Amino acid sequence: MSVTPDLELMTFKGVKELLNYVNSQISDLERRVKDIEGLMSDLKVKADKYIALLQMIEEIVGKGQQLPLSTTIELTGLKIIFDPRPIDEYETLDESRKAMADRLAALTRVKDVLEIITAKLGDKAEVPIMVEFKMGIPIKIIFRSW
Repeated sequence: MSVTPDLELMTFKGVKELLNYVNSQISDLERRVKDIEGLMSDLKVKADKYIALLQMIEEIVGKGQQLPLSTTIELTGLKIIFDPRPIDEYETLDESRKAMADRLAALTRVKDVLEIITAKLGDKAEVPIMVEFKMGIPIKIIFRSW
C-alpha cells in the first residue's frame, strides 16, 4: 500500500465555506510573508556587512582557508544552528518566503476556481464536500451529495 505524504482530508458544509477557509489561509500567508520580508530587510544590511567582512578576511588569509563560523548540528533530519551568521538567517528567511509565496500563488489559483464554481452553481454548490489537501493546498473536492 502506497502512502502519499503531506495529505489531509477536511469536510465543509459547501463550496462557500471552503472558499472562506481558503481566503483566511491566503490572508494569513500574506501577513506572514510580509512579516518575513520585514525581517529580511532588517537582516539584509547585517548580511551584506558580514559578506564584505568575509571577503576582506579571505583577501588577507587567502581563499580556501577554513574560518570558524557558526556551529551546525543535525539530529534526525533537524538542523540546529548555534550562533548563526547573518547570512544563515537571511537564507533561511528567504527560503521560507519563497515556499510561502509559491503556496500563496497556488491558493490564489484555487480561490479563483472556487469563485467560478460558486458563481456558476450558486446555492447548488452548498452541499457537503470532502476536500483533500496536499501541503495545505486543496487538490481534490468530492461533492458528497446533491
